[in-house]
Amino acid sequence: MTSKRHHWQSPSLGRKMSITVYGTEGTPILAFPGNSGSGNYWKKQGLIDSLSFQVENGHNQIFCVDSIDQESFFNPDISPKSRINRYRQYEAYIVDEVIPFIRKTSNDLFLMAAGIHMGGYHALNFLLKYPGKIHKVIAIGGRFQIRTFMGDYFDDNVYFNNPAEYMANLEDPDLLEEIRNTDIRLIVTPDDPYVDLNHTLSDILRSKAIDHMFDYWVETAGKAQTVWSDILQRHVP
Repeated sequence: MTSKRHHWQSPSLGRKMSITVYGTEGTPILAFPGNSGSGNYWKKQGLIDSLSFQVENGHNQIFCVDSIDQESFFNPDISPKSRINRYRQYEAYIVDEVIPFIRKTSNDLFLMAAGIHMGGYHALNFLLKYPGKIHKVIAIGGRFQIRTFMGDYFDDNVYFNNPAEYMANLEDPDLLEEIRNTDIRLIVTPDDPYVDLNHTLSDILRSKAIDHMFDYWVETAGKAQTVWSDILQRHVP
């Protein structure tokens, strides 16, 4: 399978970041790693191999980005305010650097985003905030609650990056209509630690007349990686 690693010094984050691209053509997938993972997370978990047919036959390109969760949400050595501010820098990196890079690399204007746990959170949060840039999301066991990382700290940055809060109160008709025109897929398994969060978010989306798929995946035999691979094979096409 063709792959190429790209890297540059990110002005948004103030450090070098890398993206590994699998494939040379097809609908792009922005692949977020799981909790605190790096750009090789999808490869290590067997997720790239599970999509080998789509990649090798030119149906999809996969863009695997690094996470900075260990510098933001999972960093106990900085204040909650610094954690959310660092995440906002990551948001700028994705929106101002990564997505334009994907646009230059791919001829397909339709962009999918996908991830597991925190990766699922990133994928859905960016779609809900930028539905004109990301058009489909596959969130597997998404961890859609960031208040647990913030302690008692709360500000607008926390609010507007906590989907269960800002979506419940979203009334902007234009933004809601843009979101309704996307393809949102929330997938959970019975032993997923974030099942309740996914049910809550699904109820909120439904209350806003946002059509989406909630897939309660009961075929959980085998290792988690195998289940995740099977889920992606079903939901990517």
